[in-house]
Amino acid sequence: MIGITSKIHDRKTLEFKIGYQVPEGTDYSDFEMATWIFIPEALDVNRHTYPREKFYHDMLSYMRLITPVYTLEKLALSSELPYQLLEKACQSIASQPTEQDKEEYEKEIKSYASIFKSSLRDTCKQLVVEAAEELPGHTQRMVEHIHHILDNYRSLQTTLQSKGPDASLLVYFTYGDEFLVNVTEQHLFKMLTRLKKERPTVYEEILPIVSPLLDDNKRYSLKHGYMLPQQDCADDNAQFVYHAGQLKKYIESHLYLPTHKRRNAVFLEQLVFSLAAGLSMVFATVISFAFQQTYGNFTLPFFMALVISYMFKDRIKELVRNYFANRLNSKIFEYRIDINVDDLKVGWCKEGVDHITFAKTNPKARKIRNRHSPLVIGRGTEEQVIFYRKKIHLNRESVSMMSAYPLQGINDIIRYNLSDYMHKMDNPQVPLCVNNGNGRLDMVQGSKVYYLNFVFRLRDGHNSLYRRYRVCLTSVGIHNITEIE
Repeated sequence: MIGITSKIHDRKTLEFKIGYQVPEGTDYSDFEMATWIFIPEALDVNRHTYPREKFYHDMLSYMRLITPVYTLEKLALSSELPYQLLEKACQSIASQPTEQDKEEYEKEIKSYASIFKSSLRDTCKQLVVEAAEELPGHTQRMVEHIHHILDNYRSLQTTLQSKGPDASLLVYFTYGDEFLVNVTEQHLFKMLTRLKKERPTVYEEILPIVSPLLDDNKRYSLKHGYMLPQQDCADDNAQFVYHAGQLKKYIESHLYLPTHKRRNAVFLEQLVFSLAAGLSMVFATVISFAFQQTYGNFTLPFFMALVISYMFKDRIKELVRNYFANRLNSKIFEYRIDINVDDLKVGWCKEGVDHITFAKTNPKARKIRNRHSPLVIGRGTEEQVIFYRKKIHLNRESVSMMSAYPLQGINDIIRYNLSDYMHKMDNPQVPLCVNNGNGRLDMVQGSKVYYLNFVFRLRDGHNSLYRRYRVCLTSVGIHNITEIE
């Protein structure tokens, strides 16, 4: 199974998360991802101004395990696996724990906190679109579950203190506790902010249910010295943002998979370059032999023929080399990424990118792009198309061996910076005149926007999934991203 989500990571960067789920009962699974980026001609982004090297410079991709899925209701139960594994790890930290005990203890803290974050995020997203009559009851149950989860986690601190581990081990537990506080506030505030904007009546009904939990979190944070954002802060809460970011990276570090990226098909590439050198040498040798037979050695015509043949030899070598290189790059993958955890081979990924014409784009991708407006196609100009593709191979047994949790697969998180697309855009604001009648004219500002279209094709065996996203951007950044059905 394959799924994809999108969001704006920052002002100039898009983020796509593609989930590759390895089904039970299979030894390995192969997945394919193809992406067509349709670019307006006016942006002047093409193979001459935006070569492959720039694309890879703007693209950041990393692999991480899919967080085990638990509902808040299940996570609140002490009989469920997340709490059981965490409790066991805490109990193993005796006065003289082994290095393996320490590693397992730290890993389970990270796992428990990461699962809580994902569960709370999914719950809050669901509640935002919940029916008004059901929302208060479901919100109340969510708050109760969060209380149980936090209480269960903090109760283990007594177990740790009774066993008397060194202070460095208690720091790990404190990091997990602070992270739980941060993500609780983060996702509850996001939910309340969206409800206040989109459903103000429902917001007024939900606020009294959620506020006590937020107030408890604040008192708890102040008591334990955790950092909190401040209303009037001299450094604009820079220290809090930095600390929260470091904490997030630490807690989720166990999910990220180490990768090793290298050039793909190096032998074939060198073979092609050798063939190019051989063909050019054949040309130079034939010309030399022909003039030698006709004019003999040490003659002016033979000397001129040698010089000219070597001039053409170098040009022929470069032409043949570039021809085969371009043909190969459009057929094979440029890079191979090995996914290994210590000695465990989880799988591999191959990627490649090329500029193609609109006519050579996949027919279904062209249809999904839906480029039929006479305003666009009537000018005789075509969109530029970047074709980015990946192939992923995953070993089911290796994925299962990486955790005691039932892992589903991996997420491929792709961040794509669009700064190079914005260099030649017009000013983001355009002055406009509004006629209010009776000779009354007012000046207003209009936004000058451009649209990029991303069409994804995701393949899992014989099944294909297509998705289209339209990105609205200006010269100062991304305005929004919308999935087009």
